[in-house]
Amino acid sequence: MLGFSSIGPNTSREKIVLIHGFTQAKDVWHHIVPILFQELNVLSPQVISVDLPGHGESGSEEGDLWQAAQQIVELCGDATYVGYSLGARVALHCALQSPSSVKRLVLCGATPGLRSKQEREARRIADENIAQTIEQTPLQDFLNGWTRQAIFNGYVPDQIDMSIRLKNKPGGLAMSLRTMGTGTQEDLWTRLSELTMPVLLVTGEDDLKFSQIADEMKALIGPAAQRAPIPHCGHSVPFQKPTEFCSVVSQFILPH
Repeated sequence: MLGFSSIGPNTSREKIVLIHGFTQAKDVWHHIVPILFQELNVLSPQVISVDLPGHGESGSEEGDLWQAAQQIVELCGDATYVGYSLGARVALHCALQSPSSVKRLVLCGATPGLRSKQEREARRIADENIAQTIEQTPLQDFLNGWTRQAIFNGYVPDQIDMSIRLKNKPGGLAMSLRTMGTGTQEDLWTRLSELTMPVLLVTGEDDLKFSQIADEMKALIGPAAQRAPIPHCGHSVPFQKPTEFCSVVSQFILPH
């Protein structure tokens, strides 16, 4: 069973599920949850954050993207699903696999996958190389390098964030890359039109790659989709600009 934390009344009619990114864990949302509660106070929500397979208390759990999505929906039920990066890819799988359980979908830094077999194979090989690096390198050293990639420019994990990541096990993170990495993900571009629930696509304006992907996704999803670009922000929107992130998420939830 996946590790999870729950805050708020379990009888609430408004449930929000938070799904973290690669190398993170459920506690990384610690600064987001209080802001969401304040913004959505009128709804008295229940907020559930989960540990993805290979992370946190789910470190020994194995599963691909579809299996992870099934586990999360079985655990959390009908809810608004909010995913960041890897978590956004899992949340997208939740919505496609169990659309009746996904009341609303918030995708931050998401991709529906790579379009060609050649791209996916190249990415699978790259992910395998990273997995081997994780297994052969002290976790602190790996995380220092991983979190300082150009894609994360504008956000440097603080001591609390890094301490959460350091609780992960190298074997779990390596397994996660091998089973849930972008190289293993199906091309879901052609299935985006199946999404009929309200969808919010969040990106940092400085994250040019994922902003372009989000624009393309919005066009393919259609009227159900909204875009929320966050100014002066890179890929790590919820953690670089938590107040702005919670604001756009709350403004999306309240009218729907």
